[in-house]
Amino acid sequence: MSDKEGVLGSYHLGEVLKASARKLGERCGASAVDMLAHRLTEYIGSVDDDRHSCIWRSAVEEHEQDAYKDGSRDILVDAVRDAALGATGTGSAAALAVAKSLLQSPYPTLTRVGIYVCGEHYGNVGTAFWECAKASWFVDVSYWHELFLFINKGFSKFSSAQRAMFLEFVEQLQGDWSDASRQVELDETQRRDLLHPAYGQGDKEVDARYKALVQRWGRVREHPDFHSYSAGGWVGERSPITSDALVAMSGEDLVTYLRGFVPQASSWDGPTYRGLASTLTEAVKVSEDGFASRIMLFGGLSRPYQHGLLRGLKERWSDDKRDIDWPTSLMLVQAIVSSPTFRADLAAAQTDRWEPSVHWVVSDIADLVKSASGTKRHMPADLYGSWLQVLCRVLEATPRAVGESSDAVSHAINAPRGRTLEAFIHLALAMKREDTAGDSASDETWIAVGPVLEAELSASETGVNADFATMCGLYCANFHYLNRDWTEGNFDRLFSLTNESAWNCAAQGFAYQNHLYAWLYERLIAGGHLRRMVFSEELPDRVADRAIQFLGLAYLEGMESLDGDGLLSELVVGLKVKELSALSWFFWTFRGQSEPTTRTSRVLTFWMKVVERIRETGAVLPELQSALCQLAVFVHELTPATSAALVDAAPYAQVRHHGPMLVANLERLASRNPKEVAAIFRAAMSGFLPNFRPEDVAGCVNRLAEAGEVEEAEWICNAYAERGSSLLKETYEALRAKQRSASGSAGAPKGHAAASSAADGDV
Repeated sequence: MSDKEGVLGSYHLGEVLKASARKLGERCGASAVDMLAHRLTEYIGSVDDDRHSCIWRSAVEEHEQDAYKDGSRDILVDAVRDAALGATGTGSAAALAVAKSLLQSPYPTLTRVGIYVCGEHYGNVGTAFWECAKASWFVDVSYWHELFLFINKGFSKFSSAQRAMFLEFVEQLQGDWSDASRQVELDETQRRDLLHPAYGQGDKEVDARYKALVQRWGRVREHPDFHSYSAGGWVGERSPITSDALVAMSGEDLVTYLRGFVPQASSWDGPTYRGLASTLTEAVKVSEDGFASRIMLFGGLSRPYQHGLLRGLKERWSDDKRDIDWPTSLMLVQAIVSSPTFRADLAAAQTDRWEPSVHWVVSDIADLVKSASGTKRHMPADLYGSWLQVLCRVLEATPRAVGESSDAVSHAINAPRGRTLEAFIHLALAMKREDTAGDSASDETWIAVGPVLEAELSASETGVNADFATMCGLYCANFHYLNRDWTEGNFDRLFSLTNESAWNCAAQGFAYQNHLYAWLYERLIAGGHLRRMVFSEELPDRVADRAIQFLGLAYLEGMESLDGDGLLSELVVGLKVKELSALSWFFWTFRGQSEPTTRTSRVLTFWMKVVERIRETGAVLPELQSALCQLAVFVHELTPATSAALVDAAPYAQVRHHGPMLVANLERLASRNPKEVAAIFRAAMSGFLPNFRPEDVAGCVNRLAEAGEVEEAEWICNAYAERGSSLLKETYEALRAKQRSASGSAGAPKGHAAASSAADGDV
């Protein structure tokens, strides 16, 4: 085993870490990101070894261009990325600090992770990018992909000052190109490429500059965010022609070319229909008019080319934020779904799943409609009804999914019929918003969509409509917006009490529900649905996790009580370790208030209720006590009750890796409640030796000494030394120096020599 393999193995990383890193970041914040980043830099080696990180890692996000996805180094990159996303999921000073620490790293890979995180969570940590941005990022190939992604995703959110700063970086860039004779050309093409991801997002100055550079130097190449782009891998990704060549063809020549292309069976890696369709998608995106004058030519062409066109229209609209011809697109889709061959092709068995088929076209239609049914940017409202009819025709022609899946949501949002259902719901919501804005007295939207939803629900109850059953859980709150009476009256059909597989699908859909409403909670409780989810064993863990979060939020909002025979009371009385631990973590996510709030009081009441029950039963529950340590963040003043609770929990804090969190809170409370903190710290040391985030450990000891608990501070330092740790050696020496200075005595106190010699040893 190599040294690097040893480092990796000793920290039990790999697939387990890859799957849990985001939650680790959510729970532990900067400490988790710092730890994982440190492991990654250990694995990479020196900063110089990381100069060309884009060679071994093309993109920070999961991407087909990454050739070594399962390598140890790449797994660590995934872990740092996911932990950072978890740590920056909410806006806070701590989240900004995480982003800045990555952006300021001398390691390009960590900087790239920082840029990626700023793009994904721009509203939370986007400002960190502008505080740390360097001109080299706009030129150095290592940062191209993440920077392009950041600009494309975030540009619409840039403030006026940030847009000005962006343009300043672009205008002032000067590359250190190998061919000095082409300095002007290469600088300007780089400026063009940087403006490309911002083009078409509503900034006239950016658009004008981009167009001028395109006119001078030509269009950007395909995939300008990559220094090199491999089209290898699946044979189906190869194309016989470039997108520019397709754009330049007349309509007649285009049809002739597409109809005449036939893949060569004798060439194992030659161009295919899928590859040509992909190039057609790019052509639609980059063309001036979005193929508006040629859209209707595709009604009689084969499925791969219909797929290529529709995918191009969707990506042009949603990704590039450029207009398309909606009336003509509607006419084409109406022609496609009305054709006699449409239903026949859907009923036929799929022979080659890697080549675009009618099923791909169905997904393309659905994705196009869904992308244009939003609140900020949508298709012309007068076309809503016609597009709804198209989706109804597709639903009629597409077979329903029978039974259930272990991952019902993944199936529903990826299956052609499930995507059509999602598009139908999104379009119905857009129509309802239009009704509401127009203050219409009649419920025209429900008249149009109600019968379809009722028919789908009836089929769902019999277990032959798994995708819609899943949508019932995903979109139950949206159904309520469409029609309150229908949703509340049919709730136990949406979460079927008569069909097990339909209920399982709805529960999996509910796991992605993000908003708690009083009516929703009441019906989840009344029908026994929430309890069933909490204790589900056969369903994915996410279902129980989300049900517990709903229960916790209902408690914080006063809809659930700790007394009586409610579900929360049942968990406490039964000391359900898994569920109560999950609740403790969920409550911890509401931290951050500098002063006590009503929620703070309710969290502490919950904690004391659990502590009381543990004492009543005499149970020893290390995992639960560890989880309860997270709630120390809500303590603003240590009372006898909270002090006793922490003394009970502290020895077990590290059982679930909450030791650093406990120490950070003790450091925060040490000045105000030194005696209580000292007792809790001693209790913690009876179970483990706190050693992570040394600055917190040392800070806690120093605060104890400053508050008058000098003997306790020295006792802790000596205890560390006796256990062979030098972590507090300098802290101890500084305390003794301060004591000698205060007393005017140069003599060493008893025990000092022993403590120092022990601390000098290896940890």
